Amino acid sequence: MKQSSKILTLILFSSLFLNLSAQDDGFQNDPIANSGDVDRGFRFGLQVKPGISWFKPNSSGYEKEGSKVGFSYGLSTEFFLGKNYLFSTGFFITSLGGDFSYEGVYLDNNNIYVPSEVKQSTKIGYIEIPLTLKLRTNEIGYMTYYGNFGLRTAFKYKSTSDFSYIDIKNTPKIEKVNTAGDVFFFNSWLVIGAGAEYNISGNTNLSFGISYNNGFINALHTKTHLLDATTGKAALGTKGEALYTDKNASANINYFALEVGIYF
Repeated sequence: MKQSSKILTLILFSSLFLNLSAQDDGFQNDPIANSGDVDRGFRFGLQVKPGISWFKPNSSGYEKEGSKVGFSYGLSTEFFLGKNYLFSTGFFITSLGGDFSYEGVYLDNNNIYVPSEVKQSTKIGYIEIPLTLKLRTNEIGYMTYYGNFGLRTAFKYKSTSDFSYIDIKNTPKIEKVNTAGDVFFFNSWLVIGAGAEYNISGNTNLSFGISYNNGFINALHTKTHLLDATTGKAALGTKGEALYTDKNASANINYFALEVGIYF
């Protein structure tokens, strides 16, 4: 049901986008709409986006434990579809992650698996390409206000994790483990945001806003542990090996971002 709602939202966004694009023909004979920014066709900008991200687990037994402060920076490009409508894209380096827990195993110094609750803190590096529609007001004084929505797509280039084992005393945290193979290469978010621009001079605008990014693709590429029906802990095989189910662990990444930039 949730997936159907997200698909319906995408269809509605796409329909509105096509409708606004069609309306652009109506601006051709409007001297106001064809002045200023629209004459340029597009503009470039630089953006930085500090934010807070977290995992939303979908698998049974997986629990959210905390959020992470992330950061994004890069080049933004906006194409004018009309006086008040812009298509925004760009290229960003983005850091996201969060903490979650589950029943797993610890491999001790004797190469023996020991069942334990595991707390995993993961940080993922993405190359992000936004695909959003920006709707903005006419200039009010030196200010222009906007709302934006659409998609953010991202491609993983690294992932590291720290592991803590709750049930085993005096066990050091295992830090900065390369977990790139445990995270899917592609991710995407539905994004909705709002903000304002301040005209500094001519075509130079200072932009600031906030956005919420709702992940709808599973980020994790690992199998869940098979659990012992009696203890609820991770089960071990007859040779002491860790046992896994045929189900993938599932968790989406959501995040809020503050967006500050300058456009030329």
